Amino acid sequence: MRRSFLLLQGPASPFFSALAQRLAEHGHRVSRVNFCGGDRAVAGAMPRAEQHDYRGPLAHLGAWYDALLEAGEITDVLMFGDCRPVHQPMHAVAQARGVQVHVFEEGYVRSHWITLEHGGVNGRSSLPREAAWYLRQRAHLPPARAGEPTGYRMTVRALHDLRYRAANACFMLRFPHYQTHRPRNGLIEYAALAWRVVQQRRFRQHAQRVMHELLGTHQPYYLFPLQLDSDAQILTHSPFADMGQALRVVLGSFARHAPRESLLLVKSHPLETGLINYRRVAQNVARELGVAERLRFIDAGHLPTLLENARGVVLINSTVGLSALHHRRPLMALGNAIYGLDGLTWRGALDDFWCNAGPPDMALYQAFLDYVLHRTQINGDFYTQSGIALALPQVVQRLEHVQRADSAMAGAVVEAVVGVAGVAGVAEVAGVVEIAEVVETAEVVETAETAETAETAETAETAETAETAETAETAETEDTVAPVESRRLAVDLL
Repeated sequence: MRRSFLLLQGPASPFFSALAQRLAEHGHRVSRVNFCGGDRAVAGAMPRAEQHDYRGPLAHLGAWYDALLEAGEITDVLMFGDCRPVHQPMHAVAQARGVQVHVFEEGYVRSHWITLEHGGVNGRSSLPREAAWYLRQRAHLPPARAGEPTGYRMTVRALHDLRYRAANACFMLRFPHYQTHRPRNGLIEYAALAWRVVQQRRFRQHAQRVMHELLGTHQPYYLFPLQLDSDAQILTHSPFADMGQALRVVLGSFARHAPRESLLLVKSHPLETGLINYRRVAQNVARELGVAERLRFIDAGHLPTLLENARGVVLINSTVGLSALHHRRPLMALGNAIYGLDGLTWRGALDDFWCNAGPPDMALYQAFLDYVLHRTQINGDFYTQSGIALALPQVVQRLEHVQRADSAMAGAVVEAVVGVAGVAGVAEVAGVVEIAEVVETAEVVETAETAETAETAETAETAETAETAETAETAETEDTVAPVESRRLAVDLL
């Protein structure tokens, strides 16, 4: 059946342009909306008649969407990330008109996968939340295959971002009301990331000293990997104002209820700019609570080693959780994580986690991972020619199998838990629950790895920074998820 696809904001890359061309070749009508100069720059060869420039204020966008869907007889809307300011008004409009929404995101499983879900991703994901459901699917699904390498390079991504940011500057007057989802100017972010790269050797040496201390003395520790304040999953789906608030909650519970001989190891996100000094925040909170000697804070470190030797892992809802499950670590997810299932994560109060949580059910973990790979992941990437070419046939095939009035997963999926209700026991800690973001495998600055973090400085130093970070990442990012059980599914999870 011929469909009419409307493309909203995509990655800062040629991915949406190539996808539009492929859909048109399959006989579908394709149009797109440009919200800024960068969107126009990556629109490629799409005829201008099929491009709509939205130049008005954000407050009027919902009504404009409604008129556009009606006039264009749109059947499907595609977007990258479902929480951006320019995307949020579309959800209610599309639902009211019976239009399918398909959301792309960086892969739940890294590093050779991208995510495509109907309706939403992360907090809006329609993945079932019933553990037994995944176990039943093993009778129908074959083992998940290993992903084919895509040739992904961060330098390529950074160059795409440079072009996107430069176009934004050139067309600033044409799009006077555009509001980016990034909290800071790209120049500031990249300058901070460049300084982090300069300090990387010192970060690595300090992390090695901390690990020698922990492993040499066999001192038990819990790992708390931080996420980015700027990520949409924190800003939109989380009751945490920032990671400082999360640190206070976790450190407070740790001080009161964790075994006295244990330590809390806090690891910063590899893309953390350092504009907020979370090391100092953590140290100040720990000092107030009287547990300063039980806190360790690192800005680097080999994640598989950290996970393998941890007594347990506490996080918000980072996909580091999937790596923790692979390493059979007791896991507490304070947010509405896609893996927040009975049998995989501790479902009680955080205060009780420290002394009572046990390892995950590995049969359930394998069933869950198999289903996620089969139903939500696509082998490819958004940035390299080889990665885009690998992904496009799979994307088109999946989109064409979604019926207009129904989702391919409907009837099989338990209603998703959207928001923060239903995360048992977290309210007893501080009433804080939260939702997803993709965080770290590598100990290094993975320049431009989450939600277009590489909204970049318009300077050649940017590409040099990305290349330096990429070299370090290649050297130090080993398998975060090694071969899974007997299937040897080698995937990296961030």
